[in-house]
Amino acid sequence: MRALATTTLLLAALHGATAQAPAVRATLDSAVIRIGEQVVIDIEAFYRTQRDGAPEVLWPAIGDTLTRQVEVVWDSGVDTARADEADPTLLVQRRHITVTAWDSGFWAIPPFRLRIGGDTLETAPLLLEVRTVAVDTTQAFRDIKDIYEAQPSLLAWLEEHWPWLVGLWAAFGLIGGGAALVQRLRRKRTKDDIAPPPLPLHEAMLARLDALEQQRLWQQGQVKAYYIALTDILRSYVEARLNVPAMERTTDDLVRALRVTALPPAQREQLANILQLADLVKFAKLAPAPAENEAAVPAARRFILDSTASLSPTPEPAHAQTR
Repeated sequence: MRALATTTLLLAALHGATAQAPAVRATLDSAVIRIGEQVVIDIEAFYRTQRDGAPEVLWPAIGDTLTRQVEVVWDSGVDTARADEADPTLLVQRRHITVTAWDSGFWAIPPFRLRIGGDTLETAPLLLEVRTVAVDTTQAFRDIKDIYEAQPSLLAWLEEHWPWLVGLWAAFGLIGGGAALVQRLRRKRTKDDIAPPPLPLHEAMLARLDALEQQRLWQQGQVKAYYIALTDILRSYVEARLNVPAMERTTDDLVRALRVTALPPAQREQLANILQLADLVKFAKLAPAPAENEAAVPAARRFILDSTASLSPTPEPAHAQTR
């Protein structure tokens, strides 16, 4: 209340002063403290701006101590603001100094000298009373206790080391995730590297016949190419199935060579009919009817299926095995 009253009087004086003279003041927020307690000194400088700008305010240098008994704990630095919202030309600079004392007694704080423009002003001196702590002399004196070692606590340890634990958990997670990814890629690569088992011979040849049929060569006028591809498939099948060179032989030579194999006569006749028709197309420029072209692939397919069935080993009857 006393500081507020002082500020009010200063403002009133500045408003009513004809010379527009600056003013300074210093106050303690408490004039009485106990040893080691802290108190704040508020220093204020009031002044008006001029037409050529605000005057320069020079503050005194404040070190670690104000006197031998009064030590500076913290210095807020200088802050400039309007002293009165209704008067924009009236400014104030404030500085808060936190001090303490470690000796009991009455300690005088000397004035603070400020220079505002061409004027040098001093605050009023301050008196700080430092009291001792009341001691009950009826109680016996006790010696200082030994240092107490706190028992280790898991919760306290976790609170102190949780960043390391989180980082370690994240690192293990990344390592585990990376190892799982590498293992998955390795399994996938191994699976891709393992070639699928080859198709049985007759299935592979039937697949080639299906592909030939889907090309629709003879429907596009490529009759000769159609029969060349058809005979290549059949000769490849015969050579692989019966181990008889078939690709470079004439049809007659191939049919004679097949007589000494296990291929039944019915299948030899099926093969000969298809190959002879193909020879007429390739060498005699025969133009088969559309029905003959359409029936060529089914005939080749039937030959492969029939010969596969007849050449596959059959299991011995059960009554023969018991003899």
